[in-house]
Amino acid sequence: MQLPVNPTAAYLVVLLWTSLPFTPAEPVLVAGGSWSAEGALWLPLVIVASAIGSLLSDLVKYAIGWYAGPALLARLRRRPAGARTADWVEARVRTTGAAVIVPSYFVPVGVVVSTLLCGALRLPWRGVARASVLGALLWSAVYVLIGYVGGKATGDPLLGVAVGVPAAFILGALLARRARAQESTEAGQPTRTEPLSDPGSP
Repeated sequence: MQLPVNPTAAYLVVLLWTSLPFTPAEPVLVAGGSWSAEGALWLPLVIVASAIGSLLSDLVKYAIGWYAGPALLARLRRRPAGARTADWVEARVRTTGAAVIVPSYFVPVGVVVSTLLCGALRLPWRGVARASVLGALLWSAVYVLIGYVGGKATGDPLLGVAVGVPAAFILGALLARRARAQESTEAGQPTRTEPLSDPGSP
């Protein structure tokens, strides 16, 4: 099946979509991978375009966190899922710093919280950028390859997307479940009682 747009336009769509700070991008990556399975797109370039867009998104969220992070994180904590993610990220920021961005890519809204928090804590931007590059490449490769496998298995890019998108959501749900289980295991360990993202923190 022929790609509905010019390949250059498709790469730009991937880059621009993943650069949007608060927009889920996994379906776009799955679609890019599925079309790559048909030879319409070059798989490595889809991954690179996604990683570049994700890096730009992370730097934007880092800048937002620098100026307004505490207030945004406090709002996020009003929801149980957001509070769990914030706790998960903060527990790791204390020991790994900006490197927390890498695993947070695979936790629902984790990369949003981690980049905002890195900005709110005024962590050096170079470390944030290095971690974002690694996390974005790994995340992009995983979800683009899910689409690629779907496209190869079905022999049709649209069917590949139809198979790959549910697979991507299932993967996200499994990762979220693992993060919650790990959080429950760590809950009995002594930690600081005051969250790092508390707007009242110095």
